[in-house]
Amino acid sequence: MDALAGGSDGAGTIGVGVIGVGLLGERHARVWSEIPGARLVAVADASPERSAQVGARFGVPAYTEAADLLTRDDIQAVSIATPDHLHAQAVLVALQAGKHVLVEKPLATDLDEAATMVAAARDAGRTLMVNYSQRFVPEFSWARRQIEDGVIGTPKIIRSLKDDQISVPTEMLRWAAQTSPVFFMTSHDLDLVRWYLNDEVESVYAQEARGVLRARGIDVHDGVDAIVRFRRGAVATFHSSWIHPAGFPGLTDSWLQIIGTDGVLSLGRGREHEVFTAGGATTPRFGTADEIAATLRGAFRHSLEHFLESLRGKTEPMTSAALTLGVTATQCAIIESIRRQGPVSVRLPADPIAQPAS
Repeated sequence: MDALAGGSDGAGTIGVGVIGVGLLGERHARVWSEIPGARLVAVADASPERSAQVGARFGVPAYTEAADLLTRDDIQAVSIATPDHLHAQAVLVALQAGKHVLVEKPLATDLDEAATMVAAARDAGRTLMVNYSQRFVPEFSWARRQIEDGVIGTPKIIRSLKDDQISVPTEMLRWAAQTSPVFFMTSHDLDLVRWYLNDEVESVYAQEARGVLRARGIDVHDGVDAIVRFRRGAVATFHSSWIHPAGFPGLTDSWLQIIGTDGVLSLGRGREHEVFTAGGATTPRFGTADEIAATLRGAFRHSLEHFLESLRGKTEPMTSAALTLGVTATQCAIIESIRRQGPVSVRLPADPIAQPAS
């Protein structure tokens, strides 16, 4: 089926809607309004105030029901940035409406839902891509080339650390109890490591810590440590926690290290710089979307551009839901390991070898 069945406007511009316009959804709306070849047509959010606010900012119609946005013939694709546990609901409705979909990570918090979404995209002949924008950070692409070129030999041990201040689950997310730092934080590193190793996870063993957030009325783990074994023998540990105090420098902390037979790659997420003044030190952290010349630039924008290019070229995005299903399978196995208090084998639906795109 034509990747752009349903058409675009006379200038060849692809009309895009955004479903879920919280902080990240608003970023989607802004980037779609700035990318050549795309046109932000409308936004939708369950909060009437939020929907109206973002719609007014970009001068587009605002809806409170995604179904109303999806009836528009001038929308060929949608970005979905609803809460983690609601992705499947929005994705399936959008695919049924004949739209191509870019969904924020994680794809889902349930493996059966993820598999249903992949099948629905295939059956509808529509593109379903997960926004693993870290793939488009130059330093991380460079790291993959080092591994491919054998600079560190064969990767054997991987260590991933992701930390957030406690304000993230207590203030930023009203739905923290419906997700987990495993889904909210570890998604990118799981995707990167699978991409680096070109391999799937075989088994996991995970432990959780609870108490701090539960005491605040949020029934979710404070942090998780998971040991992951890949099919070709590499072992990785993934740490994620979100109870760092407000005084911790920076909202987030992140670090990834790959230890090979002949060397080590260490990747900090912040690309830190420092400013020293009489008032103290400032350490800004540059992310995937930095404003340059009044537009958002960086990996986040490049990811959305890749989605657009895949629609035009009728090609599968390198972070399609089908190719990255192993991330969700691993995340769900980690949660199951915590529940069982023991090791769990990772199950891919029909056990496809969903190798990361090169």
